[in-house]
Amino acid sequence: MNDPFKLIAIAAALIAFLFAAAADAQSVVVQYGNLVYRNASGATEVLTETGADGSPTISPDGNLVAFTRLQPGERENKKIAGSGPQRDVYVIRISDHVSRKIVTAAHSAQPENELSGINSLTFSPDGSTLYFNTAAWATSKAIHAVSVQGGRERFVTNGNGFAVVQHGEYAGYLVTSQHRYMEAHGSWNPYVLVSPEGKEIKVLGEFGDDKSRAEIAAPQSVEGKGVPPIPAAAGPNSTSPGYSEKVQRRVRPNIVWAGETAGLETIVSVRCSPSGTLLSATITRSSGDEQWDQAVLRAVQRSDPMPVDIDGKAPAGFTIPLRPVGG
Repeated sequence: MNDPFKLIAIAAALIAFLFAAAADAQSVVVQYGNLVYRNASGATEVLTETGADGSPTISPDGNLVAFTRLQPGERENKKIAGSGPQRDVYVIRISDHVSRKIVTAAHSAQPENELSGINSLTFSPDGSTLYFNTAAWATSKAIHAVSVQGGRERFVTNGNGFAVVQHGEYAGYLVTSQHRYMEAHGSWNPYVLVSPEGKEIKVLGEFGDDKSRAEIAAPQSVEGKGVPPIPAAAGPNSTSPGYSEKVQRRVRPNIVWAGETAGLETIVSVRCSPSGTLLSATITRSSGDEQWDQAVLRAVQRSDPMPVDIDGKAPAGFTIPLRPVGG
């Protein structure tokens, strides 16, 4: 154990582990359009007070939160083909709450330059780059990237959803589902490995209709683990058949609502740690009734921690559709 290079490697691995553990112990949730941070000991503090913020994600080192902020006058549930609500992208330092805008949302006549409907903020493994989806073509969204230090954002590739590979030979590369047309007729939606610059490396195949399982299988294939059949609840975003009902039973008793019930349904997107600790909760589809939406969001936040699935772990991400009793 006298080899200094081995000692350096072990120290580096330990530091990386501690950073990862610190990030996992933190969480940020959205309350009334504001970001609320919770540290490892459970203490909370309000990071923003605009009433227009959402989609928070914590950097790998646990020092920054990236999030979106709805521009004044924009509607969250705006629905226009090839477009979406204009949300700017910010990063905020947890230590002193200093925030910086790093992307300004804007419309463009060129789909690859459209910067509306921004969502799915995801850090690169080293935390230096932030990737995100935008509205673009009728059959496909676009993936863009920007340095967390600021500067001009760049178009990476087209893709309906993406994952960033965290380990192995292709760490930092992206796996995305792309809508492609066949030469003779028809179309398909393969998962494609692309470089951080958007260069296609290889087509990983089409993993079926279960999008969440496919998103797990694709990164596995490029991390050298192969692509074995994925049973229910095997991946961080797949769930067993009864898990949705288990979540509903956890959340429903926490809904406080005395208003109208007809026609209301809100879909909340949730991110969890393996133990079920709530990392974020955001409304991905509004009911059109802001008060009901907020009642649902509060109920989800009161339901922390989320139940674990049959494998003893909570999925990393899932959605919860909620309606009033009798609605």
